[in-house]
Order: sequence, then structure tokens, then C-alpha cells
Amino acid sequence: LRLPKEYQLCTEGNQYHIPFREMRNYIKRRGITDEMVLKHRIGYCTEGEYAYRIIVPSFDLEGELNYFVGRSWNPNSKSKYKNPEAEKQIIIFNENLIDWDKDIYLCEGPFDALFLDNSIPLLGKKMSDVLFETLYEKSKGNITIVLDGDAWEDAKRLYFKLSGGKLYGRIKVVKLPVESDIADMRGVIPEDSYIELER
Repeated sequence: LRLPKEYQLCTEGNQYHIPFREMRNYIKRRGITDEMVLKHRIGYCTEGEYAYRIIVPSFDLEGELNYFVGRSWNPNSKSKYKNPEAEKQIIIFNENLIDWDKDIYLCEGPFDALFLDNSIPLLGKKMSDVLFETLYEKSKGNITIVLDGDAWEDAKRLYFKLSGGKLYGRIKVVKLPVESDIADMRGVIPEDSYIELER
């Protein structure tokens, strides 16, 4: 797996080039800072298969690329996301950035994860077996589930799947407004969004 040959960091480019300005306007609207770009090595392409897309890469514990997500910044694009032909169920997105001793947040996508400290995007609404087993074996703090507002039933299923054995009592779940995700909210979780669930 390799990043597209046209990939470059979102902090690099010709400010007079229209696609560069479009990309910069898009990430600014999304609240993505240059610090986030450098930490997560967020890039973009203006040509090739991933033209006019933001590229959010994922790296394993050794710093090797194991996946990436391509997100169009064109609101009229027929396909919002374009991802490589790679098995996302066997990786933990950006595992190189996770501190297993600290509290962990589980969210849906890589853009959500940018706004939450020590977070793991599920790349969807369900959790892979690899992530479940790794959380069970390695996590030492609390685990907070922060799925999009339209995925409350999925969040509850995930809560009950995790809240057993040595993880019991360490799982929290957040219910966001239906039309919202944590990226829209810039990572701010209202106190009244934490929901107590009974087994």
C-alpha cells in the first residue's frame, strides 16, 4: 500500500493555485488546523486517481502506512469518499498515535478523530474483531463511544459488546444530536450527552 504519488501535505502548495485555495478553504471550514495536518500527516491531491481529495493516512506501530481515506472537497462530487483496496478490518487506524494507558475515544471516521484526544476511528459504525481484542488486552483507562447522532442504536450495541469482563465499568457512551457528528462540534462533548445504560 502506498500513498498516491500526487499526495502532498495540506500545508504545502502554491497559494495562487485554485485547487490549493479550494482545499485550504475546505479544511479551514472543517476546523482543521496546520497542527492537525502535521500531526496526522493530512495531505491532498490535485491530479490523478485521488484528484480534489483530502488524504488522511493511517500508520501502524512501526510507522508504516496501513490505510488511508480520500475525502472529496468538491460538494458536487458523486462519491464523497474514495479509499484504497485494502482490508480495513485488520488494522487499527493510526495505532502509532494511541496511548493505551490513557482514556480512549471511539468515533466513526478519521475527521471525527482529529478533534478527540487519543481517539480511534472505526471507519464505519461497527467495530472490527482486531480492535475489540486489542482494546480488551491493552486499554487501561475508560473507553468513550462517540458515534454520529444518527447511529445511536449502533452506539448502544457497541456499548453492550464492550462492557463486560475486565472492561466492565469503564465504558461510556455519548448521544449526539441526530444531524451532528463530533467533527461538526469540534470535539466538544456536552456534559448532558453522556447516557447511562443498564445491561
